[in-house]
Amino acid sequence: MLRRRIARSKQWRSRPLLCSALLILISGCQPLGLDTPFAAHVGETAPGPSAAFPGAPPKPPIVVDLQLHVPLKTLDTLNLVGLSRCAVQTTVGKHRSSLGRYAKPSQRLLIELEYLRLAPACINLLRENHSILSRSLNAIWRHKRQQLPALIFNATLASDEYRSFWLSTRPLGGYPPVSHALAVTALRHINQHICRWLNGDYQTHNLDFEVLLSEVAGGGAGTLMHAIRVQSNAPDSATSAIARLHMLLMPIKILETQLVRVLPKQYRLWMDDRNARVTAPALRQGERSLLICIL
Repeated sequence: MLRRRIARSKQWRSRPLLCSALLILISGCQPLGLDTPFAAHVGETAPGPSAAFPGAPPKPPIVVDLQLHVPLKTLDTLNLVGLSRCAVQTTVGKHRSSLGRYAKPSQRLLIELEYLRLAPACINLLRENHSILSRSLNAIWRHKRQQLPALIFNATLASDEYRSFWLSTRPLGGYPPVSHALAVTALRHINQHICRWLNGDYQTHNLDFEVLLSEVAGGGAGTLMHAIRVQSNAPDSATSAIARLHMLLMPIKILETQLVRVLPKQYRLWMDDRNARVTAPALRQGERSLLICIL
């Protein structure tokens, strides 16, 4: 038991270092600009588009099939009057409302993060005179912290916004397209927030997070993949498109690595298919670029 505790403690302390390393990798190689063809980074000629991107890109899974079941730890039995001196009382009220019960994944994530941020102060405040309520709050807090990776997956990789990011054809009334640079920036900022949350910093800016998700939705990775396939007779254009796709894929791959333990089978199958048929050549180029950047 002691060895297990020590191992878990070491793993927890290593998380900030892993997050920092991953974020450095996606932000450290930018001096040539987001629209510079990737071959210019590495001094090599990119593989031909027909060889690099065989077949039609795989369609992303339907959102409802990807969403992980994350049961709500009931807060209905908590005494709201007993929480009157705690800021978390408002959060408990949100949980009990229709907003909490039927919220979209991103909104539910933000509510859970609010509880994780506010509950500890209330737990400490009530520990002496309301020990039962304090213990209940603490048990719920620990449960929600364990659920956090699954909640993050539902709000990002399994969301409508990230699925829209992969679609090659935009449905009518869908998310409006955004610039390549804006989409890359949004993906990186989301990863930075997630890195903080997984390491115990639960501060959020709710509106900013929703805006970032909408910017990801308009990022057009699926459109780029389609363009690469049809540009087989225009190597220069295809090489530029591959470079742009690479810039979008790197933060996606980093987020998938962060959440690897909760990725459901259907997502893994689609991810592996995507990597084998679509992203593997671009990612191999990216790894060589990162090595050159680091050296």
